[in-house]
Amino acid sequence: MRLTCSRRPVMATLGQLVANSLWFAFDALDHQKTGAVPKSQLKVLTQNVGVLLKVERRVENCIAEYLSSQHLTFEQYLYFLTHEVLSEVDDGSTSYVGLKEHHDALDHTFWLLGRHTLLQRHYPVFSEDALFKLFRIFCLLADRSSERKELLQVSLNVGEVREVTRNLVTSLGREWDVRDFNQLATVISHFTFPVFITFLEGRYIQDTEPTALESAVDDVYDNFVQQILKRGKVYQRAWWTPIWVKREMEVRPWALIAPCYKLNAKSAALSVVLGQTHVPLTPAATVHNIPDEPGARQCRFTLCLESNKLVQLAATDHRSKSEWLRALDAAIHHSQEALPYHVIQSATRKLEHAEEEARETAERIRRDSQADIIENTQAELMAEKMARAEAEAAAREEAAARQAEEKRVLELQTLRLQLETLLEEETQAKRDEEIVRNLQARVLREEWERREELERLQEEQRKMLAEETKKRQEFERQQEEKDSQLREAEKMLRKLESERLRLDRDLRSAREKIVMSERGKELLEARMKVPYLNQSNRRMKNK
Repeated sequence: MRLTCSRRPVMATLGQLVANSLWFAFDALDHQKTGAVPKSQLKVLTQNVGVLLKVERRVENCIAEYLSSQHLTFEQYLYFLTHEVLSEVDDGSTSYVGLKEHHDALDHTFWLLGRHTLLQRHYPVFSEDALFKLFRIFCLLADRSSERKELLQVSLNVGEVREVTRNLVTSLGREWDVRDFNQLATVISHFTFPVFITFLEGRYIQDTEPTALESAVDDVYDNFVQQILKRGKVYQRAWWTPIWVKREMEVRPWALIAPCYKLNAKSAALSVVLGQTHVPLTPAATVHNIPDEPGARQCRFTLCLESNKLVQLAATDHRSKSEWLRALDAAIHHSQEALPYHVIQSATRKLEHAEEEARETAERIRRDSQADIIENTQAELMAEKMARAEAEAAAREEAAARQAEEKRVLELQTLRLQLETLLEEETQAKRDEEIVRNLQARVLREEWERREELERLQEEQRKMLAEETKKRQEFERQQEEKDSQLREAEKMLRKLESERLRLDRDLRSAREKIVMSERGKELLEARMKVPYLNQSNRRMKNK
């Protein structure tokens, strides 16, 4: 394998954490169930992962240069994704607390890609949210195995199913019956995720109230995925005064946290009095038990941090105190682990289970060898008895022949039953295969119909865009015509205005001429009246 675009080929822990959830997304893209997916589809998935992790490079372009084939198996794609994309946020030495946010985001994305095949059940009991949380738990604890060449299967072993089921049943407030579980689990060879969900829904959560079921699933999810080792009420001493305040706290492998679900004045005051609500834990931190003393608060213990800061706590009772001490010890011990706490615990359980199976196998071989020795001894004694009892040989031979005939008949009947069982299993397998083929055809039809609908919508949008373009062009043409008419009107208005000014000037000139004419006329009349008046005066004087 050759990575042409990789900058630092480091084996990242994040790839191990998301491998199981990635398999479900990969399997959803493998419509033919051949164990390989085209690079064109994986390119889109890689782009989504790169965007989710805020990778600046276009890592999806590198997949075309990875190997020469146009299809990739799951292991090939996991190798590419680990070294090309996930290595951008994980250099291989990052602790799990630094990877948890990416782990949660990637698991949720892969769940969205593969959930359409996981939500299809005949009589569902779990809600979709509860199913997602069980999916996270399943992917955290499951193993990948090859049923046949190049075809992987993700499944839980019986020990992990027992652990998850026990936590779920006890969270529901019911009694755990391990003998009943062993009787049911022995008939199932592989606990795949659909089988695991069907097993829980069919046996352990029937007739359960939805709210109680949701609460129980939340508790199991907090335990396995959120890694809450201990949660409950505990007293904490204020750092500046001998006051003990009761508050909700929880222990995780990397911190002691006082969750604050509502931001109010009370929570702010508690933070001021008691200090920070998120106390980081490191391997250098230590927890100490304080013996009870008369007159002092009982069930006390202290947490000494790496910075030598002392956190003084007190449990509500001695049993709770032991649980808090044990949880803090485990959290400090696993504070810098590269894998989640329950992944490490799962590996320990699997190792113990393998050792137990090895011991049982050795014990079975030992018992079989002793049985062979006893059987040989009994055969020799029987031969000696037959030699001493030749007279009874004929009768015994006849009885043995009769018994052999009956045994033969019984064997034939058993063989017939086995053949009928095999025929029924083969018929059921063909029926299941036909159901799966029909489901695949239906999904393909739905995808094709969605594609046709999208093409139709695209064509309608294209027509609407063309119409809008025509309307815009027509509007622009009309606007230009109106602008032209407006300019013509403005030009005409200016012409009329100049004409009006000219006429006003002519009118004023005419008025001035008329006034001058009137004045000349009045002056002339005055001149004509003067001689007449002189003549009249003279006449009057003569008289």
